[in-house]
Amino acid sequence: MKWIIAAVAVSLAVVVSGSYTPGVKTDVTYADKDFLLKQKFFFEILRNIHLPLQYEEYMPYTKIYVDDKTKYVNFDQVFEFFEFFKLGYLEKGEIFTIYNKFYLKQTYLLFTFLYNSLDWDTYYKNVIWAREHVNEGMFIYAVTLSVMHRTDLKGIVLPAIYEIYPYYFFNTDVIRSASFRKMYDPKFGFYGNGKYNVVYSNYTLTYPAQAKLFYDDHYDYMSYYYEDIGLNSYYYYFMMDYPFFLGGDMFGLFKDRRGELYFYFHQQLLARYNLERFSYHMKPIMGLNWQFPLKMGYFSLLSYWNGVPFKSRDYNYVIGDYDYYKLDWIKDWEMRIRKIIDQGYFFLDDGTKIDLRKWENIDYLGNIVIGNADSMKYGYFGFLETFTRMLLSGNDFVTMKTWPSVLMNFETTLRDPMFYSMWERFMDFYYLFKSYLPYYTFDELNFKGVVIKDVVVDKLMTYFDFFDADISNAIPMTNVNKYWDFTVFGRTKRLNHKPFTYTLDVMSEYTGKGVIRAFIGPKFDRFMDLDYYKKYFVEVDQYFVDLVVGENTFVRKSRDFFWSVKDRTTYTELYKKIMTSFNGQDKFVLDMSEAHCGFPDRLVLPKGWYSGMPYQFYFIITPFYTKTQDLSFFDKSFSCGVGTGMRYLDTLPMGFPFDREINFTYWYTKNMFFKDVLIYHTDDMKYN
Repeated sequence: MKWIIAAVAVSLAVVVSGSYTPGVKTDVTYADKDFLLKQKFFFEILRNIHLPLQYEEYMPYTKIYVDDKTKYVNFDQVFEFFEFFKLGYLEKGEIFTIYNKFYLKQTYLLFTFLYNSLDWDTYYKNVIWAREHVNEGMFIYAVTLSVMHRTDLKGIVLPAIYEIYPYYFFNTDVIRSASFRKMYDPKFGFYGNGKYNVVYSNYTLTYPAQAKLFYDDHYDYMSYYYEDIGLNSYYYYFMMDYPFFLGGDMFGLFKDRRGELYFYFHQQLLARYNLERFSYHMKPIMGLNWQFPLKMGYFSLLSYWNGVPFKSRDYNYVIGDYDYYKLDWIKDWEMRIRKIIDQGYFFLDDGTKIDLRKWENIDYLGNIVIGNADSMKYGYFGFLETFTRMLLSGNDFVTMKTWPSVLMNFETTLRDPMFYSMWERFMDFYYLFKSYLPYYTFDELNFKGVVIKDVVVDKLMTYFDFFDADISNAIPMTNVNKYWDFTVFGRTKRLNHKPFTYTLDVMSEYTGKGVIRAFIGPKFDRFMDLDYYKKYFVEVDQYFVDLVVGENTFVRKSRDFFWSVKDRTTYTELYKKIMTSFNGQDKFVLDMSEAHCGFPDRLVLPKGWYSGMPYQFYFIITPFYTKTQDLSFFDKSFSCGVGTGMRYLDTLPMGFPFDREINFTYWYTKNMFFKDVLIYHTDDMKYN
């Protein structure tokens, strides 16, 4: 474990980028042979998931799992898995979704089976066995979850989900084009052919007949956003970090203010989505109203690995007669949630009274809306989000077989415009809760003696470029020795922005630590309109600064923003790096592990206009309100900090100070600053 401690301490600066870095080592730490063995294992075990394993070293462990009870932390949970598996698991090759009662139960038991493995040797053998005997989708889900939550696997880099399972990220024409090309061109995919190893991906704009029939009026314009690989991966990994069926007390998720973070995460997704809509002169998304027929249909042009298309939702969608009782349940759950918010309290099953006039108890409300394992202790609030997804997908949560829509997979959820309407409806609970909280006082908003004098922001420019993802896993390989010489890229056009810098000039009468928050939002005419527009402000950055008496200048590069991450290195390149390091020909730097938990850096800025679209940045400096977690042992490039509270820097409410109604008589204090900017868009590809 020494290498873990050393590696985590290596680069806290990656998180705060030049700000507070207590006790940080500056030397580079390299992976040892043991770490590289584990890293190599995961890249090989996840390759060509629908084909049998072909590595000789793993073959002895494919027949039987470890059944020695002394090899497990909690054998009672594992015994339940053994017994359940004998009854018959979801078969290999079947379509998987976590939004099915029986699949969910099986996935949870498979996860606990792996999670409770006492040591690496037991875990290793059980993963190999599971690879050969359980459903492929379930296997990917359980292994990914176990790597994220087992403490002895912190720092392990899994291949990006869009490269493990490209079927969920690339339209059917891309996968079939790559497979067909491989059939007639034996050299296709090998490094020697470089530029010939690319298959171009088209968005749904290339299907105008379907677009008019199945999408809302503006889907064509924003298909690049709905189908962005990085954005959809971001949502997938967040939902995997905080799976709704894991209890916070058992897995440490309560340390992350789980319910509050869940609400704020979706509020920010909606805000960023609406900023993109504004670039096309579109109104903010309207909330789902359950008035049938629902005009907005959806047809994804995705297919599962076996060729079955994702289930679509027809234009002017109407639920079946047998589904109206589920709609009644949903409306009853919504009514109960509104009731407890209005009355200001509710009781846990053990009689504990929860005061919903305390801002920190938003955590309970978030748990209720998602219907996670923690909310089951709160009473009778049901499974609001799950059943809403089911109803919009024309599916049932309790069925032995299911045909999932995009709303029933984390990887594809953001493709459907209905997702944003669904969450706009759920956010009513969030805003209702916040409406009962008192205004922030002047002292809560102000930072005595600190004044932001001016802010300078570089010219902001967006453009489209190409992104290559390794889709080699969609093509069967028969020779494992060729894995690191073989690669096929799926190429998509995506939104990006030119790197920019902002500079804050600050006068201070205070010496000590502060936190800067930066938001971007729409430009509005009257200051009092902020009470309406504040929910469209996206928090793009948050970082520590050291203030000194007198003039302070803080320069921040867009590539260093706290909430965002760069592109992932491709599957083949990472595997090649691992193998050359494993064979002693190279060194694998531990802090090169790439974060999976950040918002794509490319999408920090909305598209804007050719002539320059007015937006504004908002900055605020606050005192540093100390947390209980030790900041010196966290690096988001090494670990995403699940269970450590490292999704935020201090104890202020998430979204501060835009998360409450505003008293305009004193709200705009000297430690705040609005900066008008223009975002330009160009079709020139020279920045690529």
